[in-house]
Amino acid sequence: MTPPEILLILVPALPALAAAAIRAARPGGERAARWGAGAAAAAFVAAIVVAVIVAVGGPVAAVVEGSDGDALVGLNATRVTTLLGLLTTGVGLVVQSFAGRNLQGDLRERRFFELASLLTAATTSVAFAATLGLLSIAWIVAGLALAALVTHRSTWRPARRSARRTLRSLWVGDSALLVATLLAVVSVGEIDLRSPAGAAEELANASIPVLGGNVLSVVAVLLTVAGISRSALVPVHQWLPATIAAPTPVSALLHAGVVNGAGVLLVRLAPVFGSSTVATHLAFAAGAVTAWYATTVMLVRSDVKGNLAWSTAGQMGFMTVQVAIGALAAALLHVVGHGMYKAALFLGAGNAVTAHLHHEQRPPPHVVARSVRLGVALLVPAAALWAAYLVFHPHLSTAARVLVTVFAWATAARAADGWLRSAPFRPGPAVASAAFGAAAGVFAYVGGLTVVETFVAPALPAEVTEPVSALLLVATLAAIALVVAVVWLTPGERMQTLRSRVYALVLTSAPVASRLTTRGSSTGVAPVPESRRLQPSVEPVTRSI
Repeated sequence: MTPPEILLILVPALPALAAAAIRAARPGGERAARWGAGAAAAAFVAAIVVAVIVAVGGPVAAVVEGSDGDALVGLNATRVTTLLGLLTTGVGLVVQSFAGRNLQGDLRERRFFELASLLTAATTSVAFAATLGLLSIAWIVAGLALAALVTHRSTWRPARRSARRTLRSLWVGDSALLVATLLAVVSVGEIDLRSPAGAAEELANASIPVLGGNVLSVVAVLLTVAGISRSALVPVHQWLPATIAAPTPVSALLHAGVVNGAGVLLVRLAPVFGSSTVATHLAFAAGAVTAWYATTVMLVRSDVKGNLAWSTAGQMGFMTVQVAIGALAAALLHVVGHGMYKAALFLGAGNAVTAHLHHEQRPPPHVVARSVRLGVALLVPAAALWAAYLVFHPHLSTAARVLVTVFAWATAARAADGWLRSAPFRPGPAVASAAFGAAAGVFAYVGGLTVVETFVAPALPAEVTEPVSALLLVATLAAIALVVAVVWLTPGERMQTLRSRVYALVLTSAPVASRLTTRGSSTGVAPVPESRRLQPSVEPVTRSI
């Protein structure tokens, strides 16, 4: 076995050994924190070295092969899997380092680091697995570890209820993945993920034992169901906002490393998933509905962690749409970028609450004329996109270019408008900084996409075989924009009444989160006094953090 292969094995093995050592030795909380963070740091360093080796010399595989040369079990490092491995080990390191301070004195501190190390090992194994069987086992272990972490506050009934809901929801996808794996193994043998295109060809030529029918289409749809469940897409979406009952380090691990499951699974198995029209359109429908619905709910949530949870659901929907239209490099960039960004947001949630409570101490922002604000927000990102496409040349299909353009423009426009509403500068500097920031953001996104696309090109197909068409994508985006425009921009008393009803409907459409953070007779805890009900959003946020 060569040194690169040994390093590759150590990446998931080190967190797993730390989990086993904490379980066996039962050290104190402080020592368990050092062991967990230390193992994650060593795994992250090993992942960096493996990534450099892969970038310079090509893929590294540590596998046990059968007589036909296909992998039976093992790990495989490509340019795609090393990016995912760096994300999982990096998030594990940052979160466990933070938790070492955040959970000091917690009675279940040792248990957290044991499960966090196990979760890091499992998600890293999902990233590097060379066979579908190993990926499925690691996938299920990650789900079980996550459900156990959600019950960190085992004496709090909402935490137990949240864990049960999470476990039930995840098992929908886990069962689908198990069936897909068993069906593939029975039909053609173990799926070697070193060559997913070859696996797709073998499955296309196989039929379901006894029942008949095409194996490829069934496996692709089952993989899609597994991704929908793990990424909390409609209709299996309520488990994600329910997890706000967990401590902040658990939320960071979940939102940065686990909930990206649809992107990881479907990108790694893109030749299989993308060969089925039913699978790609099912993923598109679930992703589009989730992106619209979850983003709408996020906009009306007043609690920090609830807002972040619904934001993640919306982002996962958008990422799944990217995969469905064949924008695989863009989806991979979204997985990594969202993971790092959302981990930082959750770990800073406590500071966000403190800042909100002291918001009245800030000086009021200067007023920027509405026409100027809208002009900058709408025109500057559009001009920046035109210039960015002249400088960079990402290889995007028509549908992918439409989605990337709309996403970059809408994100930059909203950021610029938000900045101009709250900037502490005078109008002149505020407009200049908003324009510069919007243009820089657009260039960074398009340029970053081009860099990622070029880096992963040897290990990732440019697009899938049966993607969702650009016409369907444009029609979907246009329908969403039309509904939003009609509901929110049409004047009149009747439309105002409709807007109020829509707001109330959206606000109450997430009953799980409200039950989890409300103390009342159903939870076995004394009801909140009347005097404290005047500020309902403060107690749930501080309690959940």
